[in-house]
Amino acid sequence: MPRRCTSVRSTRQRAVRRALLAALLGAAATSPTRGAEPPAIAAVLLQPRTALGVGGSVALAYKPLVLFEGGRYSADPATALAPAPRLAGRWQRDGSSFVFTPDAGSSFTVQARLQARAAPADGRWQGRFRSLGGVGAPGQGTAVVAVAKTLHFSADGTLRSDSTAGSSTDAPGALATSSRSSAATRYTLAGHVLTLALPDGSTRTQLFYRFPDSDRVIGVGGGTYSAR
Repeated sequence: MPRRCTSVRSTRQRAVRRALLAALLGAAATSPTRGAEPPAIAAVLLQPRTALGVGGSVALAYKPLVLFEGGRYSADPATALAPAPRLAGRWQRDGSSFVFTPDAGSSFTVQARLQARAAPADGRWQGRFRSLGGVGAPGQGTAVVAVAKTLHFSADGTLRSDSTAGSSTDAPGALATSSRSSAATRYTLAGHVLTLALPDGSTRTQLFYRFPDSDRVIGVGGGTYSAR
């Protein structure tokens, strides 16, 4: 009887790992599809918060808030450039701060010094930038999954991405990995908009921003990437 329980538990753990790996790799590879012209972005603010890192660690993270012309804002950077972005409330400038009034909830402020920078004026970017995330914590009897996505920007206007995921449990030798690479894609940068030219002739847009005080950390879509 104990052998049967162990076998069932192992089968379930393998299924969970496969599902998590597939979901995380799929999420890392997607981007909003371009429809109508993207809304005019007035600024991008970075709201400090705590977040769980790989293995259950607690880290400081910055949530981008996308401010649109006209006084509305979105807290959903992954879809901020959709024809009808998900709006969260209203914003206004107040001296050295920005005041946000959500449609539901209490107002809050973000210091103006946390305003992210747009792309360089020449519309080009260069370097290798990686985003690392995951779920689970060791010693808790559940799978620990880590996902890394690397963006390779070239000055000639091409962009390539690599995604790698790994999963493990407390059981000895219980490790699974998966990876995915994309072909080089032409890109352009204008303000806070990254436009990708796809092989089928269509285009996709994603949010792009540089951190306030460093070119070694950027935001693309809903992810934060550090220079490698």
